[in-house]
Amino acid sequence: MTRSKNRPLIISDCDGVLLEFIAPFVAYLDSVHDMTLKLDTFALTGNVRHRDGRVVEAAAFPPLLDGFFSTHMPSQNPVAGAADSLARLAAYCDVVVLTNIADHHALRRTDELARLGMPYRVIGNQGSKGGPIKALLDEFQPSHAVFIDDLPPNHSSAKDHVPHVHCIHMVAETPLRGLIPAAPHADIRIDDWHEALPHIETLLKGLS
Repeated sequence: MTRSKNRPLIISDCDGVLLEFIAPFVAYLDSVHDMTLKLDTFALTGNVRHRDGRVVEAAAFPPLLDGFFSTHMPSQNPVAGAADSLARLAAYCDVVVLTNIADHHALRRTDELARLGMPYRVIGNQGSKGGPIKALLDEFQPSHAVFIDDLPPNHSSAKDHVPHVHCIHMVAETPLRGLIPAAPHADIRIDDWHEALPHIETLLKGLS
């Protein structure tokens, strides 16, 4: 029996792609821990500093991040165009949010995204994303798949596991755009949802 063609699948990162992260995280560091964030590189670890300039040790960073997601997730605002673009795609695509966040925060993130007009399935992940992307493609069996993320290693991982997935490297937060280099394994770099949406729609139309 021939399997009918399923809907396209959109797999999107969250922080820095769907939700703003840098500004609310800086506000959290300042108000709760009296710390600052100096963006010398795109890695957050090593850039968090005490007020006297001392770098916060790498081992102390995970608890800071966990605290932010525990108490300040509602302070994150949607990236411009993200909710409207996904809503338009969701009319004929399946949408999944694949985010590197601890499992115990995934349900809260699902609720927050829904509150902000993005009522999609959320999968918490740790580390590289190629394996989870392959698992999603095995589950959905989509006609086509698009992966959107801000970190170059995640695109390399995606292509290692599922070479045919279309990878869009998106750095939606302006302060990071000059710090994150081009992702060598992404198919295209687009930092704005208002440009990404027509690109995805044209791609899917051409492949249908």
